[in-house]
Amino acid sequence: MGTFMRMQKVDSAEGLDFAIAGAPFDTASSFRSGSRFGPNAIRNISAMMKPNNVIMQVNIMDGLKGGDIGDFNVTPGYIRPTYQAIEEGVAGILKENACPIVLGGDHSITLAELRAAAKKYGPVALVHFDSHSDLCDEVFGQKYNHGTPFRRALEENLIDASHSIQVGMRGSLL
Repeated sequence: MGTFMRMQKVDSAEGLDFAIAGAPFDTASSFRSGSRFGPNAIRNISAMMKPNNVIMQVNIMDGLKGGDIGDFNVTPGYIRPTYQAIEEGVAGILKENACPIVLGGDHSITLAELRAAAKKYGPVALVHFDSHSDLCDEVFGQKYNHGTPFRRALEENLIDASHSIQVGMRGSLL
């Protein structure tokens, strides 16, 4: 497996400003599978990216240190152990005061990320770009899936709704 933007592969976020991690999980998707391949696909295409902007003469790596810690150890077919692995992985990054950047996977993985962030910082502001709000109570009778993470996050007091925004919503469905 390659790394994001050909960054250094690291074992922990110690000494980093940000850490890239993958969450290759799509069991909670109700439409189609395949988002589990997202982290690898993003890493592959990111090899073409450069950390500098030639016109602005800015190189983001001049002021930031980042690395790729690889993928979290998700359990295909099982959302609860996957949530635990993602939450622990994000918590490990946050413990080092680095910013986690998680490559997914279906939308369900966001709940585990928010759990880790809220344990460290309390309820967090959310900026969510999507065409769906992911606020359903259940999808196909399941409380934990790609259409429910922000409902569960609100119920668990992980999000500060007064400082959050969702952008791009369409249609009448949650």
